[in-house]
Amino acid sequence: MSITKRAGFGTALLGAMATAALVAAPQANALVTGLTGPSGTVYVGETYTLTADVTITSFLFDVTFSDNGTEIGKAKPSSSKATISWTPTTAGTHQIKAVQEIVSSKTITVTVTEKPTNPGGGTGSSGSNPLAGLLSSLSAK
Repeated sequence: MSITKRAGFGTALLGAMATAALVAAPQANALVTGLTGPSGTVYVGETYTLTADVTITSFLFDVTFSDNGTEIGKAKPSSSKATISWTPTTAGTHQIKAVQEIVSSKTITVTVTEKPTNPGGGTGSSGSNPLAGLLSSLSAK
C-alpha cells in the first residue's frame, strides 16, 4: 500500500472517529443526577410534582418520566431541573423513573394510598337532622 493510500485511509478513519465522538459527546454529558417526588402520604387522584436534577449541558435533551414503565410525559430542563406533574391513578407501589437520552436515569419508589373518606359526613349523630325537632315544634304552634 502506498503512503498516499495509507494517509487517505488514516484521514478517513480519523474523520469517522471524530464524527462518532461528536454524536456521543452530548449524551455522555447529559445526565440525570437526582430525582425527587412527593414526601409524606401520597393519595390516588391528587397531583404531585416530580423533579429531575440534570447536568448543566442537559438542556439539550428532554427528560422522560414514567410510572411503572408507562410514560407520564416529557419535560425540557431549565436551570438544571426538569419538572412534571403526576397524578397517580392506582394505589400501591409505583416506580417513578426519569430518563434522559437512554444513557442516564434515576428511579424512586413511591407508595400511593387510597384517599380516606369521611363516612356519615359530619355531625357524629345517627344521621338524623338536628333541626327536625325544632321545625316540628314550631309548626305545631
